[in-house]
Amino acid sequence: MQAPSPLCPACNQAAREPAIERYGRYALFACSSCGLHFWDPREMPDARWYEQMYGGRDVTLLPLEPGHEYFLADPLVPRAGDLLDVGCGTGNFLAAARHAGYRLTGTELDRNAARFAQERLGLERVLPLTIAEFAAQHQDEKFDVVTFFEVLEHQSAPVEFLRNVKACLKPRGVIALSVPNRARWLTGPDFLDYPPNHFLRWDAAALKTFLNAQGFEILSLREQPAGILHTAQMINMALRTGMTQNPSAGAPASFRDVMQMAPEQAEAALRTRPRMRQRLMQTLAAIKRAACFPLALALFPYVRMRGFKGTYLYCLARRRN
Repeated sequence: MQAPSPLCPACNQAAREPAIERYGRYALFACSSCGLHFWDPREMPDARWYEQMYGGRDVTLLPLEPGHEYFLADPLVPRAGDLLDVGCGTGNFLAAARHAGYRLTGTELDRNAARFAQERLGLERVLPLTIAEFAAQHQDEKFDVVTFFEVLEHQSAPVEFLRNVKACLKPRGVIALSVPNRARWLTGPDFLDYPPNHFLRWDAAALKTFLNAQGFEILSLREQPAGILHTAQMINMALRTGMTQNPSAGAPASFRDVMQMAPEQAEAALRTRPRMRQRLMQTLAAIKRAACFPLALALFPYVRMRGFKGTYLYCLARRRN
């Protein structure tokens, strides 16, 4: 008996076409109704998983991402009020928003990242909760702005996620978000863009359709153009040499492979120290990446002429009611 077609998590329509990509036990489908690309099955990892996979970010303050910068420069954004940042990481955006005059609250699954934001940045209201837990525990608390940068692509159930966001939002309040742009220029697979890290792949049309269906009007939408760094990364990806592949048994696994492991296996893999041969390969790979920058400078006028897109897709939208 043929298995039933998976349902799109954004519009609940059955996938009409076969999977467009497979990885391990996962299959990627394109929804012909709303345009979303989604992986099936989808089961979000727990807090321990995020602490394992993203633990390296908990020791330093990361720079602002383009989505953060687009929000802070957006003339349509409210310039004051209560702001909730969902998936706030170590609090780099919240620190910038505090400087801009907002009253702040953040949620973050990674407890170590939340602790960093509290202790190192003095952000007292960073809570180690999911948005569903926060909405249930703070039903009387409403915000002028709810932000979730690089969060929506991780969701197994985006409609439920946005329903919880909406429960925290004042009438006519706004949301701001960024996601990896499915229409970005790629010359090979993005190993971060696979489950259980990412379950959803958005482009501008799919994102607008989804937000409109969930009761939001789009105020601004911006697709990041490919820059010098992105161009260099795509050249490096296109000139794949195998340097970063595991050359022997016992070598550190790639991040995409580690994501699939059981927690105990993943912890052991992440702690594996590279041997001398692997360290040499990593050094050569770093030299190769650096050598791609002069090529990127030479190629960049062509990249801009062709209108190639970078990684980030930013959107600001207002609740209709």
